[in-house]
Amino acid sequence: MLGEGGIGVVYEGYDPDIQRRVAIKVLHPHLVSGKAGEELLARFKREAISAARCIHPNVVTILEYGQHENQPFIIMEYVHGVSVHRLIKHRLKHGRGISLRRGLSIISQLLGALHTAHRLNIVHRDVKASNVLIVNKSGRIKLTDFGMARLMENSDLTMIGSFMGTPRYMAPELRFGLEADCRADVFSAARLFLELLKMVPDSSPFQQSSLPEIANMPPGNRIDYAATYPTALIPVVIRGLEVDREKRYQTVLEFMQAIKRVLPSLQHKAAASPDQVATVKRESVPDIGPSEDELDSMTALLVDIVGPIATIIMEEHETKSASANNLAIEISKEIPEQEKQEEFLKRWEMMSTSRRELINKKRADSAPDMIRPHSLRDEAPDVAGNDFLHYIGTIAKSYWRHHR
Repeated sequence: MLGEGGIGVVYEGYDPDIQRRVAIKVLHPHLVSGKAGEELLARFKREAISAARCIHPNVVTILEYGQHENQPFIIMEYVHGVSVHRLIKHRLKHGRGISLRRGLSIISQLLGALHTAHRLNIVHRDVKASNVLIVNKSGRIKLTDFGMARLMENSDLTMIGSFMGTPRYMAPELRFGLEADCRADVFSAARLFLELLKMVPDSSPFQQSSLPEIANMPPGNRIDYAATYPTALIPVVIRGLEVDREKRYQTVLEFMQAIKRVLPSLQHKAAASPDQVATVKRESVPDIGPSEDELDSMTALLVDIVGPIATIIMEEHETKSASANNLAIEISKEIPEQEKQEEFLKRWEMMSTSRRELINKKRADSAPDMIRPHSLRDEAPDVAGNDFLHYIGTIAKSYWRHHR
């Protein structure tokens, strides 16, 4: 079992025909009986139909819908990673933030997924941090759980879905049982973006300010007005969180364009920061960095100690160290327990020793193909920049270089 909610359970499965892991979502058996059960079953099937129509790199792919012994199920692609909710929770627990670059990457991919859904007249209705997954290795996000989604067409299922959703992210109009359109997803995305911006470290070179209190916001949203956020992005988020949906961004494209417009001012402030200048000078010194093989080995070791959140930790640090050993030291500081820190470093030293012995043996045998160090710095701008490239243009890569 991967997870359980009020409507159903998600299991990890294996499809022997295509030899791949899958996720299987089933409704709770007690929910599919009686009149209400028939309506919920129809909604569950609608989820499959809606999500299957939405083909996008940042949307979890629906592979199959069916029933087994009167129990309906959906088979989806299996996403090996962690949710944004878990990322935020982990960072808060250990007193660490989330870089603005990463926050922009997450929100840009999310908006791209929602744009595709909205073009198909699909409203997600339950966009939240726990429904946005971060894929291990690639860092790509996947939007999942279209259980609240409803086609913007006439439906007999309005009442059963009227009050479904998560209050923290729910658009005000949904609180009052009004019809949901794409602007409800805009609100939820803006609420998630605000959470990510709250996690931007105080030491960041961007000017930061408090968020002015938003009038008429329904209770339950739990916005932290005491926190500081990147000043240039505050007006962007405020409009996304407008209680009156007529004053809100009318589409996610408008939301994207608003972010695009303020990026140059963020870039300018960061470039003028002494801390940022020092960082650029340090990064101008060439280094080969840890090899890809070393990164993979270190990630596997860290996963064994702290679980799936390891890949998130690795992504935050892997471009900051000139050697694998220095990286291991920095990574160990992310492990809360002193005993586990020592275990990690000891096991890494053993792995490094074995690797060096193997390399030396290959050299002695005059192997033609040597293990060559690989710098992630050369590829990182393309990976990070492309996340936002489709929505803000070529400034994405320039922006990334300034803020990584």
